[in-house]
Amino acid sequence: MSEVIESLAYEGGTVLVTALATGLVGAARRLPQLWRREGAEERMAAELERSARELAGSQAENPDIGARVAVVWETRLRDLLLTDPAALGELEQLLAEMRREHRLVSTTNTQHITASAPNSTAQGVIGGSIHNHAAPAAPPGLDAFPSSDTPV
Repeated sequence: MSEVIESLAYEGGTVLVTALATGLVGAARRLPQLWRREGAEERMAAELERSARELAGSQAENPDIGARVAVVWETRLRDLLLTDPAALGELEQLLAEMRREHRLVSTTNTQHITASAPNSTAQGVIGGSIHNHAAPAAPPGLDAFPSSDTPV
């Protein structure tokens, strides 16, 4: 599957949920038009309304609802882009318009990394690179540097 389609579908789900959750309805309400060539515009409009109601009524009790709704729309958008590649440009324009309408509608990537074993290392990067450099040699007589939980 194309990396462009994957990325755009993910971004579309995320931006759409942010737009619906913050009450921004302008460009987001035009999203169902992307399904017009498949004859599913009305059904998608109803799904969009249902998602908006779900987000408005449930986020206080269930903070994970936004992530769940985003995955649903990501899947719908991926399926659409795979069956109708012409919708790719339209979706890009719609997302750009949603971002222009409101500053909260932007793509944010969050990464949580935990390293919990002695001498463990955790690394992660979003939109950049990691550069590893060799560790200094251990002092003579030691096989390795002691960890914080190793008695010296």
